[in-house]
Amino acid sequence: MRFPLFSAKARCLGIALFLWSASLTPASAHPHVWIDMTTDLAFNDQKQLAALTVTWTFDEFYSAFAVEDFKKTPDGGYATSDLEKLVDVNLVNLKDWNYFTEVTANGKPVKFLTAKSAGATYDKKLGRFTMIFTVPLATPVAATSAAPVQFRIYDPSFYIAIDYVKTDPIRMVSGVHDGCTTTLKIPNAEKIWTSLPESAFTGTKNAGLGKNFASTATLICKG
Repeated sequence: MRFPLFSAKARCLGIALFLWSASLTPASAHPHVWIDMTTDLAFNDQKQLAALTVTWTFDEFYSAFAVEDFKKTPDGGYATSDLEKLVDVNLVNLKDWNYFTEVTANGKPVKFLTAKSAGATYDKKLGRFTMIFTVPLATPVAATSAAPVQFRIYDPSFYIAIDYVKTDPIRMVSGVHDGCTTTLKIPNAEKIWTSLPESAFTGTKNAGLGKNFASTATLICKG
């Protein structure tokens, strides 16, 4: 059973909200938390994908809830140590759900190691909390034209909407990656809402609603 990302003191509340969201009617089955995302790809010296570093910037409403128990610093922000606590709690909660991350190589699922925190920030002007975490692959994988690597990052229940930013959504940042390219397929949310049957929004099928709205990235390396 999954519960939404919340601060440590709100775990019980999170479970209650998950139970409530599982019974949403079609008219109310929509996201309640919004995330802007980027993904950085790390390669090894054999041009194999080794890890994904994911950056999530939460909407201002979730952000305000997440930091409400923390004392502000003199400049109006929050201590890095407090923000990193949120990352640690969220990663523990997300572990059983593979950190909302799905990677396939030649169509077959790729396993992960335990994700690690890679930082946290708070934008005082926008009031938005950002968490960064790295998901290492259990075994690095090569991406070829014949066997591409694809990945999607999404909340299966669609309680949380996770969307890529428009500028530099996916970057290759380390390791050998010459000749590697990524393409991003973003679904048309409006068409999906109107084309899905009512059964997709109710009962057990609602648990997989998010995959219909998930962007799919494809990685191919040549040479």
